Amino acid sequence: MNSNKTTKIYTHNSSPFAKENLFYSELAGEYFGISDYEIKRDYYNSLLVLFIEEGELTVNIDKESFSVGKNDIAFIDCKTPHHYYSKDPISFKWVHIQGNSVFAYSELLSKRFQSPVIENASSIILQEFKILIGLLRGENTLDHSLSATIHRLLATMAESTSVQTKSTEYALSIAEAYLRQNYNKQISTTDVANKVDMSIYYFTRQFHKQYGISPYEYLIMQRISNAKKLLLNSNMSTKEISKKCGYNHPSTFITAFKSRVGATPSQFRTNIIKNIGL
Repeated sequence: MNSNKTTKIYTHNSSPFAKENLFYSELAGEYFGISDYEIKRDYYNSLLVLFIEEGELTVNIDKESFSVGKNDIAFIDCKTPHHYYSKDPISFKWVHIQGNSVFAYSELLSKRFQSPVIENASSIILQEFKILIGLLRGENTLDHSLSATIHRLLATMAESTSVQTKSTEYALSIAEAYLRQNYNKQISTTDVANKVDMSIYYFTRQFHKQYGISPYEYLIMQRISNAKKLLLNSNMSTKEISKKCGYNHPSTFITAFKSRVGATPSQFRTNIIKNIGL
């Protein structure tokens, strides 16, 4: 691991009572801008929770691989062989959670989210996670306060799934409508992601999952579809249509049209008109 900026490790000595009866944590940390990071374990008796602030982490559990991006939270049952890494710079916080029912929560969360990743975690989850890290930063953290905070985090994660799913679906429907209605404007994927308050990484993944196409390609297809209508139902020139459909330069429009239709706008217009006898 190359430390380009800062790494901070926090430890806590739990009492025998805490280890026997409470949730507890004895190891946590914050990494800022590190690269070539890699951890591979066969076994560790904890539930590892990670929050990615910048960059992307690849997590392998058994034979499955998961990508954890900005604002995502990953939870890993460390009793199962696991491997996570990032070649590029990454910033994230992590905490090893232990206790007599922590693995029951791990199983519950895996069933709820169908993966060990909570994508674009809600502000409530992130707040609880940051409170937990804040406690572990302190020098005189009390076992019972720490246990209560861990429990709140796990409970918030467990109860967030249905609300978060509906919220994501609603946000994506807004994004789809915005792209469909504003194809003639100069908009980017980043603009749309910001409009629905999502990171561009999460927005792009979820949009593709919902609609089977990237937001950018969806925008282009809307432009091409409307360009076809104008080509067949108006006398507008290619230059006029390109501007009407959100392109600053006719050459960009022609390239996009030909790559998706198999003909230039002029060829498309001529061929269709010829075939239908107009």
